[in-house]
Amino acid sequence: RMNMTIASHEHDLPLRHMAREHAMPGWVRLAFAREPDWFIAQTVLGHSIQTMVALDASDHVVGCGVRAIRNVFVNGQSTDIGYLCGLRSLPPARRALGLGHAFRFFRRLHDADRKVPMYLSTIVEANTAAMQLLTSGRPPLPSYIDQGRFITSAVLLGRRVSHKIPRALRIVTGGDLPREALEVYLRQEGAARQFFPSLGPGGFTEPQWRGLDPSAFRVALRDGMIVGTIAAWDQSAFRQTLVTGYAPAIRCVRPVLNAGLRMAGYPMLPQPGDALRFFHAALICIRHDDPAVFSALLQRLRADHGGVSAFDYFVVGLHERNPLLEPLRRIHAYSYTSRLFGVCWDDGRAFCAALDPHRVPHLETATL
Repeated sequence: RMNMTIASHEHDLPLRHMAREHAMPGWVRLAFAREPDWFIAQTVLGHSIQTMVALDASDHVVGCGVRAIRNVFVNGQSTDIGYLCGLRSLPPARRALGLGHAFRFFRRLHDADRKVPMYLSTIVEANTAAMQLLTSGRPPLPSYIDQGRFITSAVLLGRRVSHKIPRALRIVTGGDLPREALEVYLRQEGAARQFFPSLGPGGFTEPQWRGLDPSAFRVALRDGMIVGTIAAWDQSAFRQTLVTGYAPAIRCVRPVLNAGLRMAGYPMLPQPGDALRFFHAALICIRHDDPAVFSALLQRLRADHGGVSAFDYFVVGLHERNPLLEPLRRIHAYSYTSRLFGVCWDDGRAFCAALDPHRVPHLETATL
């Protein structure tokens, strides 16, 4: 028998243990750790976060899931929507828990406040079993409405690279500008993008932007006006991605692969148990989706963090319809594809149906 409840700080240790031990299958098995505090790690998901925990008959945590509320631009208007993520369970409890129990509880949370009309959620495209189940529409599951592919790319840093900036542009750090100017630009320009974060009155001082300092931004200026932004958001102090192992085929050839990577000046595949060294390329906001501006910002980011660095790569996430994908394809990167879904119950169908199909969806990899 399972009991579902909202997590409190007494559940912090078992939640963190589950995150470390629950690895995603694949060629490289990854676990998403949340050290040293589960609840601090969740703050980046939104301004209101609820962690659901499933407890067995002995009150041990055997499963969890997260419901977050975030403020984003929808059809150009600042709007609260939800985000569902982090559904996981320990193997012995998997059959007893099931998705039905989890989504019945999510529905109760939704009905208790009705603060949001819809949620966002992502599913790795290769996970066909989860895709078929979640999109089946079987009660008590909500409706999963496909919003297209989301491409996540890991850009290797390796050796320091030279970069050329177009004459008309000047690249500065966010610390060179008044913080208010940066925040005003993101509020005004971000409104053109579907689901782009809508900064609150406190801007980057609010808890959901933990670890993101204006000095981490690279800002493109043309004639003194901001025309593009990108930020290096390092979350390793409170969210980590651990390599727990490799598939047999990779494990056997890993020494050879590492020798080749070392000779080419790229980071080697880490030892099992090590954390991946990366940052998120966050708040990519380019006026008129100018590929030349985006390319210049990417080059500056690589130049500033290449060579001797605390990072081996950075992660960029763009929707398949985003015109900025083209300059990203010219950079050596490893990519994988997820599906973005709008998730709603009956009371949110009209809201989802009214989403402007011409606006390109935006997601921050750092808040997934």
